[in-house]
Amino acid sequence: MATRASIVMKENGKPMVAVYKHWDGYPSGLGKSLEEIIMGGKITNGLGTERKLGEVFNGAGCLFASIISILKEQPGDVYMTSLDGVGQSGEEYIYEIDVNDKDVKLTHTQL
Repeated sequence: MATRASIVMKENGKPMVAVYKHWDGYPSGLGKSLEEIIMGGKITNGLGTERKLGEVFNGAGCLFASIISILKEQPGDVYMTSLDGVGQSGEEYIYEIDVNDKDVKLTHTQL
């Protein structure tokens, strides 16, 4: 059975994009993956010679696109969704990622 989750990605507290993940949405699955992606790179303002996916993020939008790119391994499982759709697909977990300047906060709620 699927463990569904949604991810709300915010910049300075303002929701920007939402993603629905159908499988492995529990904290030791998706939660750990999100933490590894966020902690594995650094947020910058501009790019130097560092350009490896997951190691550097040129602002919040780049981090969010990178998360989606890294999570999306095959058709299905990971979907873009509207912010209004969060919590409407039988999710068991809602994750929030909030980027403020160079600080990133990851939280989750179990429904």
